[in-house]
Amino acid sequence: MLEKYLEEKGYKLRVEGDRKIVDMNDYSFYIIGGNKCVFPIPLPTGKESLDDLVNMGIQYARASRLVQSLGSPVSYSVEGSSVLVIKEFKDEKELENKLIDAMDKIESLRYFV
Repeated sequence: MLEKYLEEKGYKLRVEGDRKIVDMNDYSFYIIGGNKCVFPIPLPTGKESLDDLVNMGIQYARASRLVQSLGSPVSYSVEGSSVLVIKEFKDEKELENKLIDAMDKIESLRYFV
């Protein structure tokens, strides 16, 4: 279901080891174990160019809108120069349904703006 939805939207789903990576062209996040979404948000290091900072802002906006649409609770961890926002679901079906709904919401907002 998720793979078909992503294809229709022009996004890609690829598998790398135990991760399913969702590539939304300007932002990527991953799914682990079928019931956990991990949304990386880059942290500035002070060495970024202006273009890098703009790209980081886009990634932050995508991640925050997705997480906001998915709702709480979420957990956080820091890995290198990224904050990982982690949202767990009871099963893969719930993950797919809520993720598709969240992605629809951010796409409709994008076209509204």
